[in-house]
Amino acid sequence: MINVRLRASLLVLLGAASYGVLSTFVKLAYADGFTPGEVTGSQVLLGCAVTWLLVLIGSGRGIPSIAPRVRWKLVGSGVFTGLTGVFYYYALQSLDASFAVLLLFQFTWMGLVADWVLQGRVPTRYRVAGIVVVLAGTAMASGVLDGSLLERVSPSGIGLGLAAAASYTLFIYFSGKVAVQVPALWRSAWMLTGASIGVSVIYPPQFLWNGALGHGLLMWGFLLGLFGMILPSYLYAKGAPRLDTGLTAILGAVELPVVIICSSLLLQERTGLAEWAGIALILAGIVFSELGGKSRQPEESASAGPEELQA
Repeated sequence: MINVRLRASLLVLLGAASYGVLSTFVKLAYADGFTPGEVTGSQVLLGCAVTWLLVLIGSGRGIPSIAPRVRWKLVGSGVFTGLTGVFYYYALQSLDASFAVLLLFQFTWMGLVADWVLQGRVPTRYRVAGIVVVLAGTAMASGVLDGSLLERVSPSGIGLGLAAAASYTLFIYFSGKVAVQVPALWRSAWMLTGASIGVSVIYPPQFLWNGALGHGLLMWGFLLGLFGMILPSYLYAKGAPRLDTGLTAILGAVELPVVIICSSLLLQERTGLAEWAGIALILAGIVFSELGGKSRQPEESASAGPEELQA
């Protein structure tokens, strides 16, 4: 029988892998002529709508009692989900993609810092070593070592890329800390509501009336919403409360290998030996960090609530 900690880790890995699949669909949607605003807006709004539809379908089992204050906390936490995409897509406009993703992956060490500052958990030597391995693998897998760094540098792009990493770190943190007693699907729905509000303020949803949905955006919006909003939000809501923020962030690094594999298979992008070696290092860093968390397993298991990870 799979223990609670391992099951939670697998759920987070699947959520991060879902984000990895997302990037391929984003590139294909851009190739079809859709703008970042249309791509981001349709992803978030359709993802939110489908999640609420699933909530309504499942409401026959009973509607949980959620205090208004808790709902607003979930909505506020969800804003970081939408902001991550907004910051990252803006960064891609002024940075090479490989360098932008390298900046985004700074969330791996930011998660450890957040866990240390906000929860008082000092990272173990396994976690620190694991994060060094993950970052080294990220640099190799992103391809940033193949060219001149100076040609890829843009002050505004660097700021936006780091903002995306910080926003993603906060999403991971709140996924594991806010209203963990609320059923995962309901948590996802309220958080995606916050993401929709945040993105709609930045990107007014003109695609709802300008005809873009009827010209192919509906399909991309559904796929992007599924892999970029519905699945990761639900999987993180199920898994993250049983793990500390630092480990959750490190597990999220599996996104990059999935990005590279999907780009290689579906977009025919060239993947060299250095990139594959980087993927191997990332996976090794994740395993090493997970081994370092075993000593905390009894403590985490003892703090798990009665609703832990029900299927």
